[in-house]
Amino acid sequence: MYEELKDILVGALHIREEDVAPTATREEVGLDSLAVLELSTALNERLGIEVHDYELLDADTLADVARLMAERRPGG
Repeated sequence: MYEELKDILVGALHIREEDVAPTATREEVGLDSLAVLELSTALNERLGIEVHDYELLDADTLADVARLMAERRPGG
């Protein structure tokens, strides 16, 4: 799931690829509350994963976001 997350962050949200790492925090990659909302929408539209923005805001690192995505993956 991490690679899918990375693809969305870099491709759709225009986060610099060199800033994206599993241990990076939301703040370190520059995800403000609006970008988190966009990420939530992209996860739902592209992957069919329903994760609310407030859940993403509670995740400490990108690895935590990927873990949440894996838990919510349809059929997963």
